[in-house]
Amino acid sequence: MKIVFERYAPGEEIPARECLNKRKLAKYFNREISACVVAVSHLLEYEEIPPQTPFYFGKGTVEFEDFGLSSVVEACTDETGRFSQQNFVERGMSSLSPLTQFKVLYNMPLSFISIDRGLIGDNSIIYGSAAGLMLLAKHCAYPGKMLLGASKVHADAVVEVGFALCTRDEIDTEAFVQKDCEAIEIFRLWHYGSTQ
Repeated sequence: MKIVFERYAPGEEIPARECLNKRKLAKYFNREISACVVAVSHLLEYEEIPPQTPFYFGKGTVEFEDFGLSSVVEACTDETGRFSQQNFVERGMSSLSPLTQFKVLYNMPLSFISIDRGLIGDNSIIYGSAAGLMLLAKHCAYPGKMLLGASKVHADAVVEVGFALCTRDEIDTEAFVQKDCEAIEIFRLWHYGSTQ
């Protein structure tokens, strides 16, 4: 099993563009997606994986990220301070860049990595759950290696990402199936040897 775990401090540059096969994709990235792209690039640096490789991803909670959504909320509020559907249609969505939608959707790390790497195999995104990610790995029918990943954006703007290229037999799925934690903790454990 090959593992990569990376942690980026607030404001630290994440060189995603240098790691992309399709560099134009970078304009759609937030810091979390950028960190995922870099980590996968490091993981697969000397690896050739077939397009059918399954890819399962555990999306952690995003505790900090400024996408400018407060301007949408403000634009959608009527004079009484309540949400107005009319204001949402007329002013709310137009107050954001169209590129923002790619930065806020949960499946974007998985999607952009799949697009850039040409992955067309089974894929799924799980929100938060280490148990859910391990159940996907445990029941993967693909005979070769699978790509597992997870990310989390902390309240202090630290971004953590982890990825593994492994087979079902190389991982102990049972250790996490009953554990109530976010998927990123799997990669912390594999990287550091214990949860932190």
